[in-house]
Amino acid sequence: MTMRNTTTTTLLCLTFSLLPGCGCDTVPSAALQDCQAAQVLPDKVQTDILFVVDDSGSMSEEQANLAANLGAFIDTLAASPVENQFRIAVTNTSVEGYLATEQSYAAGPSRNVPYPDGSLLAVAQVNALGVAGRYLYDTNLYPQAGGWGGNRILDAGAPSLVQDFKANVLVGISGSGREQPLRAAQLALTDRLAAANAGFLRPGARLAIIILSDEDDCSGPVSPLVAGNNQCHDLTVKNNPALLTRIADFVAFLDGPIGGELRQVTVGVIGGLSPLTLAPSCAACANKDCLTALDGGDRFTQLMTALGPNRMRLGSICDPSFAQTLAEFAQVLMPTSLPLKGAPADWRMLAVKLTKASGQVVACSVALEGTPAATTADAVYWPPAAGAPATITFHNACQLGVGDAIDVSVVCAG
Repeated sequence: MTMRNTTTTTLLCLTFSLLPGCGCDTVPSAALQDCQAAQVLPDKVQTDILFVVDDSGSMSEEQANLAANLGAFIDTLAASPVENQFRIAVTNTSVEGYLATEQSYAAGPSRNVPYPDGSLLAVAQVNALGVAGRYLYDTNLYPQAGGWGGNRILDAGAPSLVQDFKANVLVGISGSGREQPLRAAQLALTDRLAAANAGFLRPGARLAIIILSDEDDCSGPVSPLVAGNNQCHDLTVKNNPALLTRIADFVAFLDGPIGGELRQVTVGVIGGLSPLTLAPSCAACANKDCLTALDGGDRFTQLMTALGPNRMRLGSICDPSFAQTLAEFAQVLMPTSLPLKGAPADWRMLAVKLTKASGQVVACSVALEGTPAATTADAVYWPPAAGAPATITFHNACQLGVGDAIDVSVVCAG
């Protein structure tokens, strides 16, 4: 896959007479006369993306649907106007079963392999096809990663990105019947970072968590009061903080330091939700719009309410194709701000334009953050502060879209 770099930077040195309000033999006091000192270059953003895929017995078709439509997700990420150096990894929903003794696969291609508990996974491939549920696990070959091996961290631009990604989401159907995607995600980003998932989170990177499950989240401690699906599907159990992890606690985790720093976190869920309204829906639910779901996504909708639409998106497990939902998830991950290498000596000399995917060219008005003009400007300049680089944030007439291209230049006298 070839990444499309849609951001360009040029440096313009104009004669004094071309500057606004400039006479032929005078130079405004605020005009820049050193182009090199004013030079700015576009930088990139980094996004670390964790997929948490249900590996229980009813998920074969849904995993195949996900694998078949991952191209829409990757293509949309690659078409970001701000270059997005994303990386992708996969884990599954198996942490433990309803009994404390259920800690490993009792059947299937990975029989006797321990549940990953949030460890990143690679699935074996034969003739470029993933063998569903056959994990690359060997404590002798991969001792530093707790036994988990293979291509588990997939970076943008890697030649085998698409092939490995499609294989790794085929996590099989022999996992725990107690789906714990929220707990698995939290373990992946905390306990597992020291060994199994070392190197996944990058300093300064944004974070996305995308969950695929045909049942609701049932994260929580082992308890005789949660002995099977009947209890996990019971609203009184779902809302009992003594039995399941509170949604508020998971939100607090997302809002706190992850991997040693605060991060911009986005969540996506494809679950037991109506394809029409995205309300909780399943074969046994009052809302039966989504008949292939075994449980309605009540806890997922609670998480959506807590995070809000700017930080979370929902999709239905009953969609015949996940392509549109995955593309929409990728659009949410599209950066709205362009980081800069270096900072202009005077932000007023920034010239910014946006070439839309349609070919329309828009000159973006620029304002300084915190000023009254920033509300109506198309591009807002943020000076470097507290170790963060200078950035330009786009909105209004220059709101970024898939396939757009940004051009930033500095106009100076010289």
